[in-house]
Amino acid sequence: MSPNADQSIDIPERYEDVTADWLTQALRAGGVLDGQSVGSFHVEPLSASKSRTSSLARITVKYNGHSGDLPTSMFAKFVSRIPANRKFASDMGLFRREVALYGTLGSSIPLDMPIMYFGDVRENSDIGVLLLQEIDGMSKEGPVEEMSLSPSEAKLALNALSKMHAKWWADLSLNSHTWLRTIDDPGRVERYEAYADAWAKLKHLMEPVCSASEIRICDRLSNYLPGLTSDLKKIPMTLCHGDFHLGNLLWDQLGEPETVWTLDWQGPAISPAVTDVAWFLSIGVPKQDLYLLRGEYLPGYHTALMEGGVTGYAYDRFLRDFKYGLLDGLSKMIGILAIVDLAREDSALFVRTFIGRMIAVAEDAGCGELLS
Repeated sequence: MSPNADQSIDIPERYEDVTADWLTQALRAGGVLDGQSVGSFHVEPLSASKSRTSSLARITVKYNGHSGDLPTSMFAKFVSRIPANRKFASDMGLFRREVALYGTLGSSIPLDMPIMYFGDVRENSDIGVLLLQEIDGMSKEGPVEEMSLSPSEAKLALNALSKMHAKWWADLSLNSHTWLRTIDDPGRVERYEAYADAWAKLKHLMEPVCSASEIRICDRLSNYLPGLTSDLKKIPMTLCHGDFHLGNLLWDQLGEPETVWTLDWQGPAISPAVTDVAWFLSIGVPKQDLYLLRGEYLPGYHTALMEGGVTGYAYDRFLRDFKYGLLDGLSKMIGILAIVDLAREDSALFVRTFIGRMIAVAEDAGCGELLS
């Protein structure tokens, strides 16, 4: 249940079920409306390719009464129409976690992110909905080969991320938020156990485009994973986004942005900061830009972390921990991509691009030495 939700308000399962009366109740419960009401609205479904775990729509609204600065357009997330994806979201508590994040920590997170106008999950069901501020930003989503970070985008996002990490660095108060994922999350344990089979499914796709040493990292990772949880637990914990990558970011302009917004808070966690940093950089940095990762991105993030108030976390220790974050992320990416439909025309390119980037970053960082 959302902190701003009225228990008498039912939760629509689909955007077709939305009514003006429901929108009025939801926006009043969220503190958006006072005496006003929704007079009319229009629902515009958004491409299913934008989310695997949600059904998305844009809702434009006209009000009865003084509208002032009231939102005339909002972004709505409903449960997925795809049974398997819907079950996954329910089993993982993705909607409950996102509603809880916005309702309890959202206003204190030092990142630009949407405002939640209303959010709730129906008790004892898999039905949930969020009404969020629509951000007028630009996405990097597009053809696979174009999904790369520019230097300015990478630095801006890392600097923003460091602020959140620094604020909750080693903060035990996070443990009171029992909905946050942890290092012992069952999903991580299952992912590690399933890694060998997942890699076996994808290895033939990667061998033609990877070096022998890169393939060796993936071959040997299976034997290393049982101890990786212990390595991660030795690193200071903080609040992490859990899925911080270029697909979950919007920019005021591409290439040389001044503002970045962080979206999709369905997987927040108490975790080492390097799990966010490694996931972000290994997905978004193409092989030809690896020199920027070593020379600018990692030093810049660490400096920003120190400027944010973190002490006692030397750069050499950060680089060691970054390797653990990379190996965790690599197992995650391989686990995710092992279940995609490889019959799709762009699937092989997608797998080769993003696993290829992650393996290249892992090799460049010296992860092979950990696995030897």
